[in-house]
Amino acid sequence: MLTSIILVLVVITGDVSAETSCQTTDSRYEVSVTGRIIGGETIPQVIAFHAYISKHVFPGAGRRLVFDVTKTNEGKGYNSHTGVFTCPKSGMYVFIWAIRVWSGEHSTELMINDSVYGSTFLRAKNGDDESVSGTVVAHVSKGDTVYVRNHSVFAGDGKIGSNLHGKPTFSGWLVQ
Repeated sequence: MLTSIILVLVVITGDVSAETSCQTTDSRYEVSVTGRIIGGETIPQVIAFHAYISKHVFPGAGRRLVFDVTKTNEGKGYNSHTGVFTCPKSGMYVFIWAIRVWSGEHSTELMINDSVYGSTFLRAKNGDDESVSGTVVAHVSKGDTVYVRNHSVFAGDGKIGSNLHGKPTFSGWLVQ
């Protein structure tokens, strides 16, 4: 048995807010979805993404890294073809990226609207295989873009590696 509850609230500003949830009497199939409709657009309450690079890459200076496999994309803000997260809702976000380097060195930057907000550097020479990660907490406005790129002037050398032993990842989520 499926029951649905819809609550709609219209406020003086003209914004419409709706919350929905669906539940069955069988707890194995319980589903809960919550969102807000503002100006005709549904904005989910949970905004989060997680993606990884599926194959080795040799990026040049200033090249955006495309994390081509998306595992989580609540809010539909991350684009696995471009490597860009477009913020669907203003707020405080956390972004984390991890890079894996084999026999080389790379510096990466987390970019918000083409401004550097964080950077990492890793030197893994002589056959070494190592990882580095960076974390940024920032207020991001609706429509802002967030992505990871190789350093703007230092191309680095070697490859950013991805295989069953480890993958470069890019994740982010709305805190509030």
